[in-house]
Amino acid sequence: MNNTEDSSVNIYLNGLGLGSIAAAMYLIQKADFNPSNIHIFEQMGDNHLLGGSCDASEVMVNGQPAYFMQGSREFEDKAYPCTKELWSIIPYTDDASCLQDHQKNREECRVHTVVRLMHENGEKDSGYQLGLDTAQKLNMAKLMATPESLIADGAKITDIFGETFFTSNFWYMWRAMFAFQPWHSAVEMKRYMHLFFHEMPNMDTMVALERTRYTNFHSFILPALRFMKKKGVNIHYNIRISDADFGTDSGTEKRWIKRLYLETASGAPKPSIAVSDTDLVFLTIGSIVSNASFGTHDRPVDRPAVDGDKVGGAWTLWKNIAAKQHGFGRPDQFLRDVPKSTMITFTVTFRGGLFQRKFEWLVERQMGRQSPLPLTASPWILHLHTYRQPLFPEQPRDTCVIWVTALGSDQIGTFVKKTMAECTGREILEELLGHLQFDHDEGEKAELLDTSTCIPCLLPYSTSQFLGRAEGDRPAVVPAGSQNFAFLGQFVEIPDGIVFTTEYSVLGAIHAVKQFVKPTLEVPPMYFGQHHPLIVVEVARALAR
Repeated sequence: MNNTEDSSVNIYLNGLGLGSIAAAMYLIQKADFNPSNIHIFEQMGDNHLLGGSCDASEVMVNGQPAYFMQGSREFEDKAYPCTKELWSIIPYTDDASCLQDHQKNREECRVHTVVRLMHENGEKDSGYQLGLDTAQKLNMAKLMATPESLIADGAKITDIFGETFFTSNFWYMWRAMFAFQPWHSAVEMKRYMHLFFHEMPNMDTMVALERTRYTNFHSFILPALRFMKKKGVNIHYNIRISDADFGTDSGTEKRWIKRLYLETASGAPKPSIAVSDTDLVFLTIGSIVSNASFGTHDRPVDRPAVDGDKVGGAWTLWKNIAAKQHGFGRPDQFLRDVPKSTMITFTVTFRGGLFQRKFEWLVERQMGRQSPLPLTASPWILHLHTYRQPLFPEQPRDTCVIWVTALGSDQIGTFVKKTMAECTGREILEELLGHLQFDHDEGEKAELLDTSTCIPCLLPYSTSQFLGRAEGDRPAVVPAGSQNFAFLGQFVEIPDGIVFTTEYSVLGAIHAVKQFVKPTLEVPPMYFGQHHPLIVVEVARALAR
């Protein structure tokens, strides 16, 4: 079906996450689709966090700006071809695309790490020694060689690797980059090892790591939103798609969406939409930032309600339609164990330059040239992300913004004897400073605590897409028999693709547009380094270190 030239065709999407944004950009820029026939329903207001896990915002605290974001994505050239193509079709300025600006920024600020890990008592480690014994190397090779169909349903990483694997430098660095936990899916681990195989020799220096010039939001989400608005895309704020009715043909197994149900963010019903025979619907199902809650420098995060009735709009939509039609996946599989999918992140705004000077001395690199730093002795499993400053476009010159993830937030801290969720932003920062050995000078410690703002964020479903799963738990982008609808986001099934990346969201959007609007659209191919003999030799040498 090619709907490019039919001016009566409407396309309906839910949420201003990356899946919907990518689909809209490809429809306009690659398929010549009429922008005024694109309708995106966003449950938040236009002054709230937008962009899904590529968000960013600021608040005023005591008359000074403080910055925060739920997520921050990093990139690499070979593993992100779809993301790079998306950037190439988003105008950044009148004269350059987002991709061109990104390439310029990369040339100006390349990563080359010296201090790759920090262990107990401030011991610095280059990460050159991966720390894998022969048994774990063989387990890695076996996992990569085993077809997914032969891996047991629900298999965990702990089913593949022994205890020593989880205390190796390889695991510490791998976990810091991708947020894997031992109980996560062995299949997802396998996919990551395939698509990042070529980077294993560089796990110490991380020379291929790429970051956007500013936050992900300011570098490509906001430019896309501005472009869409200029072109006339209809963005309906404070409204979400909550359910859909389907038509079916039992003789041919064809099925289609015939009506969409709308409601406000509080659940108040809005008039429904009758979907015509030629209209299309692209639905983002599930969300890794749903039910996020924030704290402040002086207050812990709010505890979000995460029971079955309060899981957020994209989850509720998925549950509603999965109950009506077969082959739409099993959303409850990804909601079943919130403690094992929870992550806390926090953004710190430092003022006065002291933190930046101390950190650059510690890691022997300028801000922006350092890869994520795992603090391996932290019970909270802290991973420190630093950036070229300014990270926000209007950020004051004497301000430094960092972002930190925590995968062990339910544990008691080393320096602050509370779980992370019980801590204020100030207490969380105090724990971080202790692990960095920045607490030895009481005067400097007090200055860092008193002149900064730490904003924590609790994400109950942040790594839910990594939980063990079985075939059928995730639906295809275009389910069998679909005549006018596709699914987007992190909870669809794309063979060989890696979730928890921008690449997955963009790739799903490309498949949807190709299926229903422009069949000739080319999908950028995935890169598998293990098929290249020289890379295999380089990886073997790295594992032997």
